[in-house]
Amino acid sequence: MSAAGLAAPPVRRRAWRGTNRRLVPVLLDLALAAVICVLGFRHLSGPLQVVEAAGVATVLGWIAPGRVSGVLPQHVLLFPGDGGIIDAVVTASCSSVLSVLGLTALTAVVLRSRKLHAVGGLLVAVAALLLLNHGRLLLSAGAGLLWGEGALVLFHDWVGTVWNLVATLGGFLLMVWITLPALERAEQDVSGRHTARRPDSWARPGLGYRDPEGDERRARRRRTTVTGLLHRHVYPRRLSAWLAARRESARVDYRLGHLPPDHRAEHVRGLTADGLGAHGASLVAVATYETDLAVLDCLAECVAARQWEPVTDTRVAALRLWARGWLLARPAVDDGLSSRPVPAQPTVPVARIAVPPTGRPAAPPAASPAPAPGPAAPHPASFARPHDSETPR
Repeated sequence: MSAAGLAAPPVRRRAWRGTNRRLVPVLLDLALAAVICVLGFRHLSGPLQVVEAAGVATVLGWIAPGRVSGVLPQHVLLFPGDGGIIDAVVTASCSSVLSVLGLTALTAVVLRSRKLHAVGGLLVAVAALLLLNHGRLLLSAGAGLLWGEGALVLFHDWVGTVWNLVATLGGFLLMVWITLPALERAEQDVSGRHTARRPDSWARPGLGYRDPEGDERRARRRRTTVTGLLHRHVYPRRLSAWLAARRESARVDYRLGHLPPDHRAEHVRGLTADGLGAHGASLVAVATYETDLAVLDCLAECVAARQWEPVTDTRVAALRLWARGWLLARPAVDDGLSSRPVPAQPTVPVARIAVPPTGRPAAPPAASPAPAPGPAAPHPASFARPHDSETPR
């Protein structure tokens, strides 16, 4: 047999891995953006042109009665002082439909993780775009009404183009400003200053530097926000409480890191007593950034004591897995740590149901023969899979 016959067949690489797998959601996002733009332009372009032309004719009719008519859809008939007629047509390029669809596609593809904040930012940006485009059409028609058709075309083609570009960019920035979190909830600002009030013990590289003077100014300043006004005066009490609980579950309480270790452990017990899902982000932050072993032991014990609580989100599942791995892989504590006081837990009586005896006792199962001893296979140490000698807790 030749050497060529002994050669191993070439190993085929899996095509569905790494970068190729990442291409699928990217292509789906591009397809979603294309569908929004195409279907939106097909179904919204005509009605929006009619509405914008009617709005311009109505406002100009208030300013110059009898010299403007909007009797034709998508047309604004102007009657200058020289006795002529100017037929101003609101085309698709004159309308704001392209900018509105572009912002909608960006929200659906890029900013959809912000959910209600993204929807609110899109609505405000669309309203601003419609208002600015209405002003552009109104000034173009006013120039034609005062100085003739040449002035209308000049203002529309030159000033109106720059106006539309600035309005679209301003609408996009306004949408992003409303969608993104507030300065107090961000990790750092554009200058690199640390803004999230993260304690120094929880600091990590790349989070910027602290600004004590800025922290003092923000502590003294009390802002009146639109969200606060809605919660106090508009929303029903039950809806406000549900939204507050939802926000608290995703909020990291950085005040924990500024406390001494014993107080941190006590606050961790208080947070877990409300439920793992009620303060999930704060508890995950403690498990991620905390370095004190006593606080981590306290968190793991509190999480392990609430096994009856249902898994309501990914944070609760992460806490359960972390607590199991920590308790299984935690080295034996010395006498100093093991002698720390443990708060007494109330004893809960459990009712036991008596089982009536059967007529004949069940035969004991046959003992299986013991396996022959052999070489122990290597077993990697892992949080998720303990050693064979360890027992689950």
